[in-house]
Amino acid sequence: MELLKEIWLANPPAAFAVICLIGYFWGMAVVFISKPLKNAESFSIKPVDNAGKTEIRVYYGGISFALGAFLLYLALTLHTATYSLVGGCIFATTVLVTRTIFLCVDKGWKCPYTKLAIPAESAFVIALWVCFFLSQKY
Repeated sequence: MELLKEIWLANPPAAFAVICLIGYFWGMAVVFISKPLKNAESFSIKPVDNAGKTEIRVYYGGISFALGAFLLYLALTLHTATYSLVGGCIFATTVLVTRTIFLCVDKGWKCPYTKLAIPAESAFVIALWVCFFLSQKY
């Protein structure tokens, strides 16, 4: 518990952002592992058979859990949230940029998920970068 307090006090903006990132990734893990078909449909994903259902659990659920765990591991091991925040910024920005590029290529702008994903991801990426720049003052 003391280590968590130390990490928070050392750099509150970075620690806050990392807590949000871990919560996001672990929340996604729970959502996709517990109800893969229902939640994948919200993302315009439909598996063709039961192996596809497993892949949704593994790649959307399992990898999300692993990313959150890795960010936590970095913060605890290095006694700072800064590196976890940098990793989260790179990850989230890459997802947003890749999504934006391929929505143009694949002409997916009118899909309901896209109308939610682009503004939500953009706000999340901006918030992470704001936390990153604020964290540089510590």
